[in-house]
Amino acid sequence: MTTNRILPARNIIDVEGLIRIADRAEATLAQLRQDLIKPQPTKSAPMVSGSRLAQLCGMERTQLNHLCSKGTIKPGQTKGNGRKRMFTLAEAREIVQQVGKFKPRPKGVLGMVVACGNFKGGVGKTTVTVALAQGLSLLGYSACLVDLDPQASSTTLMGWVPDAEVTEDMTVMPVVYGDENDLLYAAKPSYWDGIDLIPSSPDLFGADYYLPNKQASDPSFRFWEVLDAALPVLRQKYDVIIIDTPPTLSYLALASFMASDGIIVPLPPETLDYASSTQFFRQFSELFKSMRDGKNVEKRFEFVKILLSKVKSSVSMTDAVKSWIKQTYPEILGTAEVPDTDLVKNAYAEFKTIYDLENYDGSQRTYDRALEAFDAVVAEIEVEIQNCWAHREQELAK
Repeated sequence: MTTNRILPARNIIDVEGLIRIADRAEATLAQLRQDLIKPQPTKSAPMVSGSRLAQLCGMERTQLNHLCSKGTIKPGQTKGNGRKRMFTLAEAREIVQQVGKFKPRPKGVLGMVVACGNFKGGVGKTTVTVALAQGLSLLGYSACLVDLDPQASSTTLMGWVPDAEVTEDMTVMPVVYGDENDLLYAAKPSYWDGIDLIPSSPDLFGADYYLPNKQASDPSFRFWEVLDAALPVLRQKYDVIIIDTPPTLSYLALASFMASDGIIVPLPPETLDYASSTQFFRQFSELFKSMRDGKNVEKRFEFVKILLSKVKSSVSMTDAVKSWIKQTYPEILGTAEVPDTDLVKNAYAEFKTIYDLENYDGSQRTYDRALEAFDAVVAEIEVEIQNCWAHREQELAK
């Protein structure tokens, strides 16, 4: 004899249910974005304090104030008792270029293409990508941020709503389809002076359907050259083009790596992330080996840099994993590290990087240490860029 037990209700989700969830998620995100980015849903650049600007210029604040009083540089805005100066981002960049340590790109040398990549999610790739563009711009360089991740996190962090504000023709897809020859059409000014953005949207998922089909139907087609062929105009206009790559071994990811001069691999010092990194480099190397052996395509990078990201100094295993990473990647491991702090996570939760923070209510020491860490990352990449430019200038002179 069977008894009819009372079973828990099933939460069955059909297609209409999925659509309702997607609609609610988009509406909630839009509302959160409006609440967090006030007074308008578009982001605005932070002001730069006199102390921070002096630091960027490599001088004391008194020296900066002296230059202001002499009229050598723009005076900015004085606040309070007149002792505190604040500068717009555009003013700060101009002053850094004028009296700072800024070294302009040598004449005739093209801009660098730097890709930030890892095939594992949650490693801090987007935070590093956007912060690198912002940090280099603060040092006086012009940057184009290219978002190739269909999840469009960099686009969101730069103040855009991918689904609502970005159409397919605003992304790299017209180049993928062959409708455009270069990417200049897609580079749009952002809220951050010195950074133009080529946004992303879920439409980029289409690249991994189109490119292999095109390759299969047209043997002469070289999908790995699609992005590289579209970058020369950007290389002439910008000092650095920074690519946020897809977090998978996709056709678009391969095309972005083939177009890049340098690669940054964010890697948290945690056991699973370390294990994943070995798979990344195996896949990465096998990929380019197959391109060399099967397609006769040679590829060299000016640099490959592993960047320790989301570093938790209080976790006991951190030092052990860092030692494994150092032993495994001694020639490409960077010296700078990105800490995993509440400050950085809270900023990210508000669609910001640490460079977006104009005022911080917490410990000044905590803020200064986090800012110093990101500045060190930017400085390390700047050295690589300047070194590459110096070699290319020398080659042009021969």
